[in-house]
Formats: sequence, structure tokens, C-alpha cells
Amino acid sequence: MSNSSRDSAEGAGWGSAAPGAYRALMPQRTEKLSWLDPRTLWAARNGVLASWFGDPTGRTRSRWVAQRSAAGAPADKVIRRDDPDRFSFLVVGDTGEGDGPQYAVVPGLLRAGGDTRFAVLASDVIYPVGSADDYGTKFFRPYRDYQAPIYAIPGNHDWYEDLGGFMRVFCDDAPPLPPEPAPRPFTPAWLRHLLWHRPRPDDGRHLDEARKLRPSPAQQAVQPGPYWAVDAGPVRIVGIDTGLLGTVDAEQGAWLREVSAGDRPKILVTGSPLYVDGEHHPCPIEGGGTVDDIVRDPAHHYVAAIGGDIHNYQRYPVDVGGRTVQYVVAGGGGAFMHATHTIPRVSVAGVTEDDFRSYPLRGDSLAFYSALYGRRLRLRRFFTLTEAEATAVIA
Repeated sequence: MSNSSRDSAEGAGWGSAAPGAYRALMPQRTEKLSWLDPRTLWAARNGVLASWFGDPTGRTRSRWVAQRSAAGAPADKVIRRDDPDRFSFLVVGDTGEGDGPQYAVVPGLLRAGGDTRFAVLASDVIYPVGSADDYGTKFFRPYRDYQAPIYAIPGNHDWYEDLGGFMRVFCDDAPPLPPEPAPRPFTPAWLRHLLWHRPRPDDGRHLDEARKLRPSPAQQAVQPGPYWAVDAGPVRIVGIDTGLLGTVDAEQGAWLREVSAGDRPKILVTGSPLYVDGEHHPCPIEGGGTVDDIVRDPAHHYVAAIGGDIHNYQRYPVDVGGRTVQYVVAGGGGAFMHATHTIPRVSVAGVTEDDFRSYPLRGDSLAFYSALYGRRLRLRRFFTLTEAEATAVIA
């Protein structure tokens, strides 16, 4: 049997009935999160409210950044590490909901990347709404055996409680922001304020206990805010925060242009991938320009742009003025897997179907979802396809 998911169904894990060793890592009780549950959808309403009544993310982010600057964070937001010229680091996106799928990824992650210098979580660290008390089962426990620092950029789900939990965990236990004055009545901002989801008053009461799961000095990291850069060996890794709606405010945009200057090779990590599902999403910057304009500028020397948010793997090798920039979707870190068979045949920015890569493979994706809907509709005979049949359909 081939060990490669590209060579055989068995290599992709299909057909195995044996539960993995990951179950020993899990807490005795886990809460199953359902996105069909109205309570979950109501708690995660802030993204919809921001799209209807105006997005407050930029202002809130600016307040967090100002707080961290006043606390002594470096003005350039660069973390300077002592790494050799050749080293490896992990990028893990959309790590999951604290249940079986998240923990199932961990043994393989540790086998493949246990000796890496550090890890970067690329968006949506905590589902469903970024609560501080969820970090125990969804961050500290699953990665307790990873013996290196973990940095992170927030995704939209981390913003559903105004980023408070994220800032406490990754930014030196940042205290809550003081409340702002209420908006003028009967304005869009007032309606948003009225309906806005906020954390529980006692959220975070279990955080000190959760931190004990990653107590080693080698595991600790402090980042200067929700966006940052890491100088590691010869490369600069630039992490940006695209907030609730996948945009960058003017203040962060100015910082991004500044930190992108220079000859050092760079890798962008973002919560909103720039190429995904066969489409280009350049990510607008408030005041003009896009994130992809900065990535493509030859003076900035970007070699890759990696984004989470979409729960699978995709890679687009894009020719930019004679050099190849790898645009990667890396959101398969433990959350439920998004389908790949729905991605149309790729033809974007000169990247064709022959150049494009995805995981799960489209055939495996179609086979899985055909079986899923067959079970749910009790019509397995009419819906279920084998991996071979699904691959033939996709071809």
C-alpha cells in the first residue's frame, strides 16, 4: 500500500476502521459544535452585523495596537529570533473546534513538525467566537507536546468577541479595552452596538489553569499585537490581521508597506487567502491599494502568501514578472474539511489545472460528500460513490 494520499485511497486514510491514538490526547468530555444550531449562529452574529451596519474592526484593532505600544511592544512590531540560516517552521490554519478532528491532526503534526523552530497559526484559532475559556481544550491541550513557541494571526471567528481572548493568550495577557461611549441613538452604529455579541463577564476564569498545559519556557512567545513580523534566519514572516470581513485598515496597511521593504525574502501569512477556489481575492487596504499589490512588488521580495479561513489545502504557483510566488491555502489544520470537488477547473493568473494542487483530492472530496448526503437523506444507493467512481466523475 502506498503511504501517499495521491497514490491510493488507503494512503489517504479511506477505509480504515481503527480509531487513531489521538483519542488519548482528548479530554474526557468534549462539546460537539454544530453550525446548524441556532445558538451557535446567534453567538457568531458579529460578522453579519459588521457587514450590515459598518465594520468596527479597524478602530478596535487600532486601540489594541495602541495599548500594546504603551505597554512596551516594539514600534515596528518585529519579533527578532535567533534561528540558523536553514530551519523549518509550521503553518497551521483553522485548527478546529476542540473535538476529534482537531486532535486527530496532532499526532501527525508532531511527527512531521515536532522538531521545527516555531509554529504559526494562520487564522481562526478558536471556534466559534474566540472565547478565552475555550483556549484550554482548543489550544493549550492539543499542542501541549509541541515544544516550541506558537505565534498566531486572528481570523474572523477570533474577532467575534472583539479579540479579547486572543490578546490575552498571545499578547502578554493584554487586559480588556476600556468601553467606548455609546453611539448616537438610531444610527447604524447604535443598532450594531445594541445587537453586538460580547464575551461573558467571567470569560477567562479558566485561562490560568489552561496555561499550565504549556508551561515550558521553550514554549512561550509574546507577540506585539494581532499583526506582526518575525525575522527568523534569512527570512521575514509577515502576519496580517484581516478582521471580520477580510480587509486591512489604513494603519495596518501603512505598517505592511514599511515592514515589506528591503531585500530579505518574505512570506505573508494572512487570514484571508489571496487565491482561493480558483479566484483572486487581492484583499483591499483602506485608503487604496491591496495586500496583493504589496506581495507582487518585486522590491518586497515575497516568495509565498499563505492564508487560512478555507478548510483545505490549495496551491497556486503564480508567475509574477518572471518569478514564482506560491499562493497557498492552508486551512486544513483540524476544523471540518471544506469540499474541493466544488472548485471549478482552475484557470487564473496563468495557473492552469495542471499547475494547481489541492487536498483532499477532488475525487476523494466528492466520494466523501456523496456518502455523507446519502446517509443524511437515507438514500445511500442513489448518492454514494466509491473513490474510483468519484475520481472518474471529476476527470
